[in-house]
Amino acid sequence: MGQRIGLDTVVREQGARTDGYLDFATKPDGSRFRIPIIIVKGRSEGPVLLADACTHGDEYEGAEAILRIARELETREFAGTFVGVPALNFEAFGAISRSSTTDGLNLNRIFPGNPDTYITQRLADAYVKRVVKYADFVITFHGGGDVLHLEPIVGYLPAEDEAGKLSRNMARAFGAGYTWRMQNLPFDGVSVQAYRNLYGTPSILPEVGSHCDRLHGRDRAVGICRNGILNVMTGLGMLSGAEPRPAEGLRDVELHYLHASNGGLQTLHKKENELVRKGEILGTITDVFGGEIEVLRAPYDGVVIGFWSVPVIRPGDWWYLFAKVLD
Repeated sequence: MGQRIGLDTVVREQGARTDGYLDFATKPDGSRFRIPIIIVKGRSEGPVLLADACTHGDEYEGAEAILRIARELETREFAGTFVGVPALNFEAFGAISRSSTTDGLNLNRIFPGNPDTYITQRLADAYVKRVVKYADFVITFHGGGDVLHLEPIVGYLPAEDEAGKLSRNMARAFGAGYTWRMQNLPFDGVSVQAYRNLYGTPSILPEVGSHCDRLHGRDRAVGICRNGILNVMTGLGMLSGAEPRPAEGLRDVELHYLHASNGGLQTLHKKENELVRKGEILGTITDVFGGEIEVLRAPYDGVVIGFWSVPVIRPGDWWYLFAKVLD
């Protein structure tokens, strides 16, 4: 089905690979709002796997992995079609910004979008109708961006239907240390929700990498994303080889976002992968005079997946990403 994704501009066509842009609006200076897309066709029939990154423009690890995989697949035998979108929110990608720079909207809160309102709404609408519609499976990469540290974790929407089971299998095959049952999301408009509701598309949402580990751990994070794509492709029968095994010690979790009530200088008392008992102190906040103004305690027995990594925190910011271990 990859050939049904129509590119408005083709910039390179060589062998099995085509690079180009999907355009969805004109700017005042005459240039275009656009989405860069890579299509690599396998040597035999098979499913269409779509992998995208930079829904949030400061989350780059998945983008680098998509570029690596596209290069590898040019000369590798596989079945089906790989569609890579390294910078879905292209404007935010260039601005190193989580949200869109044109209208300030968070792309991953407004899916499936709207063709008649703000530009980010139009981006979501065009992407869903012109790209996602033709995918059989989706991997949509996220990460901690420039303020959060996150341990590698792969989200999926739990359901007993075929799409739900396939999504869970993809999440387990990906190879991160945690799978995340996204059954209690505190917000709507997330891409994987729209893909399931519109098309029943099995989809996963890996969260890998952040500014905390970009200095020394960038290659490791990109490697997790790259290997995860290959593991999913193998599990789907697109690549030959043994079925990927779940990561050793894999934990299935339910993730909760714990917010700060006050602003100030925050101190982290628990770090990534720590098992914490209910009531233990996770973090504290002090004011500019050094006085303690907030203490965050674990609301249940759980494990630390991520945290706000910048010393200054503001009221309402995510402070800890804390998870219940389900199995």
